[in-house]
Amino acid sequence: MDSDDSSGWAAPGPDDDLPALPVHPLRDVDDILDVMLSLVGPERAGPPALWLVLLDAAGMMLPAVLPLVGIPLQPDTAQVRQVVVALGDILAHDAPGGAIAVAVVRAAGGDRGAFERAWEHALRVACDDLGVRVCAVVAIGEHRARVLAR
Repeated sequence: MDSDDSSGWAAPGPDDDLPALPVHPLRDVDDILDVMLSLVGPERAGPPALWLVLLDAAGMMLPAVLPLVGIPLQPDTAQVRQVVVALGDILAHDAPGGAIAVAVVRAAGGDRGAFERAWEHALRVACDDLGVRVCAVVAIGEHRARVLAR
């Protein structure tokens, strides 16, 4: 253990370089895109993934990030629904009136391709059915990124 580590929890590894949570509300999709790019970092060149964050009613990010790595090219409706149920439960308990923000990530992505459209649609349908608010869906690829929907 390093002598300057007062918590005793520091360890080498990939989580040592995680960005700090924003200290201001994420008010618009550009804020959300910036945070997602920071969170995903070099993983934007990795396998297909969803990165999900939770926001409270004021737009403050909750201290939890859920990366789902290795997702299939076509979403499974039942699995998407399970994820949305879990996130909806967290929001109902810890952030009533909050919302989710989603990054659809793949190395060749970052735009409105078939992969991104399929995942955006599956997430929207599940969220609409379950009453979970989506504040943004963004697409992130190795060389580009954009907001897909609000």
